[in-house]
Amino acid sequence: MRKQKVPLIVLKKLNQGEEGPDAVAALLDRYLSPDHSPEAVIEEMSRWFLAMRNSLKQATSPPLFPVSRLISAFQKVAEKRKIDPDRFYSALLERIVREPGPDEDSRALPKHSTKEKILEAALEVFSEKGYHPATVDEIAERAGVGKGTLYRYFANKETLFTELVRLRLEELERSANAVLDGQDDVLTMITKYLRIYFEFFDRNQRLYRLILQERPDVGEEVQDLYVKKVMRRIPLLKRKIYKGSQQGVLKDVDFQTVFYGVMGFIHGVIQKWLACDCSYSLVEELPTVTEVLFYGFVKNPKNAN
Repeated sequence: MRKQKVPLIVLKKLNQGEEGPDAVAALLDRYLSPDHSPEAVIEEMSRWFLAMRNSLKQATSPPLFPVSRLISAFQKVAEKRKIDPDRFYSALLERIVREPGPDEDSRALPKHSTKEKILEAALEVFSEKGYHPATVDEIAERAGVGKGTLYRYFANKETLFTELVRLRLEELERSANAVLDGQDDVLTMITKYLRIYFEFFDRNQRLYRLILQERPDVGEEVQDLYVKKVMRRIPLLKRKIYKGSQQGVLKDVDFQTVFYGVMGFIHGVIQKWLACDCSYSLVEELPTVTEVLFYGFVKNPKNAN
């Protein structure tokens, strides 16, 4: 069963009055890997909790059960996994602040500007046809504007493509900056950064496919832009990792080798997700990725030989 179905199953059982908090906690715990680190468990449960919150907000009729039962179930899971409830709820509150509900999103977003309509249309056309076959005429028609209007914003197709990538990656950069500028320990910071990275490409599947499929053709400018946006804050990350090694949390290894190895692993995970037609949330891969990055995949190193 896909893990994204867990919140719906739990809500259904609660709404039917079939399960109390203890039984719901047992159900939640069953779908959490026994080998996951506390950080991975907190991330998974926070995601489930927000998914349930969003389902409740979108429901046409109020739930029959008190929400306090749901909160109690999550607290019981945290206690069973020996996670301080305060630690769990602090992480959960941070997620709630960072991720507004579905109804809040629509109120907060301004009406699309002409430029934004053109960019959205360009992403659609580029994704469907590829960079070279796509034409300015098609993009203008899809955006519902005249070709002259498009040229007032973008000098040519190449400029439009580059601006599309730049603006979308700035969103990723802003989110990453908030994490890297925080005071978290290095493992928490890396976990949060990975979550933001996965959530971004979850929302921007077409953009990632476009960058990937057009890599040989769009020139070095777009590729350099991608690398610069993603890696601009690497010096700060490097200092955090050095501090972690000084404290004995991380091994003292070559940063560049590890960084490029990790990024290769992460993009391999994303490409696997794309190969599956994005049929599940990319964030579902986060517990496995953090488990492998932080603790490896050999169960008992002494028996490895």
